[in-house]
Amino acid sequence: MRTVSIFCGCGGFDLGFKSNGFEIVYACDNDKLAVDCYCRNVDDRAFVRDVTSDLFHAEIKELGSCDLVLGGFPCQGFSKAGPKRESDLRNMLYLEMLAVVRELRPRLFLAENVDGLSQNFQGSFLKQIVADFRRIGYEVEHRIVDATAFGVPQHRRRIVFAGYPATNQSAGFPWPVPTHFVRARNGDFKVKTNETQPSLFDLSPQTTKTKLRPARTIRDAIDDLVELNDSVADHAITNAWPKKYEAVFRAISPGQKLCNVRHAKTSVYSWQIPEVFGEVSERQSMLLETISKHRRHKRYGDIPNGNPLPIEEIERLSGLTEIFSDIESLLSRGYLKAVDEKFDLKGAMFCSGLFKRPTWDEPSPTVLTNFHNPRYFLHPAKDRPFSLRECARLQSFPDSFKIMAPGSGIDLVTGYRLIGNAVPPLFAAAFAISAKEFLCSDRSGIEVIH
Repeated sequence: MRTVSIFCGCGGFDLGFKSNGFEIVYACDNDKLAVDCYCRNVDDRAFVRDVTSDLFHAEIKELGSCDLVLGGFPCQGFSKAGPKRESDLRNMLYLEMLAVVRELRPRLFLAENVDGLSQNFQGSFLKQIVADFRRIGYEVEHRIVDATAFGVPQHRRRIVFAGYPATNQSAGFPWPVPTHFVRARNGDFKVKTNETQPSLFDLSPQTTKTKLRPARTIRDAIDDLVELNDSVADHAITNAWPKKYEAVFRAISPGQKLCNVRHAKTSVYSWQIPEVFGEVSERQSMLLETISKHRRHKRYGDIPNGNPLPIEEIERLSGLTEIFSDIESLLSRGYLKAVDEKFDLKGAMFCSGLFKRPTWDEPSPTVLTNFHNPRYFLHPAKDRPFSLRECARLQSFPDSFKIMAPGSGIDLVTGYRLIGNAVPPLFAAAFAISAKEFLCSDRSGIEVIH
């Protein structure tokens, strides 16, 4: 099963396919360090290429044909973790995958992207992608999937596209069946099953829960790596953060995060860590907590993240009087901000929470490229970030997958970036099994419209 992979990164997607009998005849990425890691761990038929270049398209033409095209095209314009820019040129790189499919006429293509692609910009890009592939003669199915459903110890929701020649009317892609139970997280948009937004599974299948294995947890993945040492490759951290962070580490328990603007047991407020953020009196603490507790109530406005409160209402809710001098003090020290003669908590950095410390017995949050920085995520039991090897384990990479190597130019921060951008190999393997089933049963001819 000859496979061509573009936007291959360090090789997570392809590793899952190669381990299931697919031959990677050509792979490429524009990141030299990602390709170095790929060649050492997956296959040496990988090249540093700009997919918009004449050289790349000439090489694709020379390949002639293949059975499968893989492509995790860039997702920065759709990602929840960064700015969403409709004009981001990377949003259009799927057109290069379209050109590859048109040239090679594979019997199947699979593409992966962040689930935000289906939401952002009113879903216009999703509709455009499907329409463009149909225009060249391919039927396209898509599903939203959480990697947890396939034994990856991490919540990672992605949209997967499966395309095959429209001439094969009886095809239909055999989507992989979940093996592990997925519990929806707070903040996840609800996936509806319909023609325009199908999902691979119901996020709360009460009737199915007993038939599925429990989700794999952080403990399952990294319990044996608590202490840092050199016996496991890449089991290291950067140790590059301000000393004052140590006081924050001590204040955050498993399941908690530093978050002023959400009034919940999971929130640790910055005013509870005076050695880092500055002393506040008991009276001022009451004012801050009062604002935190009520700012999201709809009666104060319709700003999604919260609304400023007038001073009279803060006094009424807190039971305190003559608070103006306290308000001024909190304004001067950056705890509050004034908005049209009303007051709200200041600091966008606390809106969604920082220094998040997940619990041992739940799947990890989505592994991101910034996991080297404890300002974002902390180890469940140690006052440090996850090590690079721990991130690789949470992504389901085997320990035999070596990220850093002498002379490679891949340092720790680069390693975190490569792993955070990767497709989990175990997730990929589930789709490889389905792709093999499809390709081994599909023997119809192919006619593609140019």
